[in-house]
Amino acid sequence: MLNRWMSAGIVALALIIVIGMTTAYAERSESEGEKLEQLIHTSNAAMDQVERMIIKWQGQGIGSAEEQAARLSEQLGLPRPVLGSQTGHDVYRSEIQAEGSRAGILVNAVVTGENGYYVIVQLAGNGSTELSELVSLHEQVDQLLANSEVEATWNLAVQGTGTTDASVSNQLEVTEAKLSGQLGMHAAERYTDDNTASVSYRVPELPTAIQSGSDVLNMQIAVHQDHDKGSNRITLGFPVITIEY
Repeated sequence: MLNRWMSAGIVALALIIVIGMTTAYAERSESEGEKLEQLIHTSNAAMDQVERMIIKWQGQGIGSAEEQAARLSEQLGLPRPVLGSQTGHDVYRSEIQAEGSRAGILVNAVVTGENGYYVIVQLAGNGSTELSELVSLHEQVDQLLANSEVEATWNLAVQGTGTTDASVSNQLEVTEAKLSGQLGMHAAERYTDDNTASVSYRVPELPTAIQSGSDVLNMQIAVHQDHDKGSNRITLGFPVITIEY
């Protein structure tokens, strides 16, 4: 059975090695906010209505997970983190939900050793969220993690709804057609079953990338037929999808 959930846990996240900028971007000095705006613009061109956006920062650090979680939570205006457990590890977590135009923020710091941690900062938006707020938070998290000497990477996932009467393969073709006029898309990996179609692409002009075997991937599109809602759910991931689709 297709595993549609790419866990935010340590093991799954450790498998994702984000290259960052591709050759096309190596000579340009773009801010992380500018990169995010480009990817969101690409997503908007692929679907009529964006319903959910998830920006996930992640990286390893040296020091106390509790202190890092508390520091990030305070700087981002979150409640004091609470201690929990994840895959047998202590986790310090704080969160505020997206509401109205306000973005949601999650801080998760996992103890990985006597003097180490793995930190995740997740920003969440929906169709009502102010893009300027997401971009501002994104740049703030970039600076906060850099100040903590965490070598962090990030990825973006965007979800929306497609047509109700198209098969997942046809919906994927429609989505590809909307983007192919503005992007140099080269399909590298493909999966299809009765309810899901997914393709990963090389897109050199996009600013994030991941090494997958001998391929460098920059974008993934997935379409899943949601029987409960009677519609197709479209998910774009940059460089890959790391949420349930």
